[in-house]
Amino acid sequence: MEKIKEKFITSDFYTAVFLMASGYKLFGINKTEPRRYRFIFEDDKNRAKLLEDFFNNKTKVEARKFIGAIKELKSLMYNDAI
Repeated sequence: MEKIKEKFITSDFYTAVFLMASGYKLFGINKTEPRRYRFIFEDDKNRAKLLEDFFNNKTKVEARKFIGAIKELKSLMYNDAI
């Protein structure tokens, strides 16, 4: 039996993009509210500090990874792949 992993949920698009660009696994997108998608990620003990640093402008992410994550997330938002 597989252990259920902890999840982190955000409705902030750029937080989701940053997590994807940082290598976090996206479990899915809750699309029940058309004006507010909820992005569901696998969580870990480092996520809180990583996001704190992100919001305090203390992180770096490669521009191509960030742009790639934007494109991928938008694609997933507007189709039924996930």
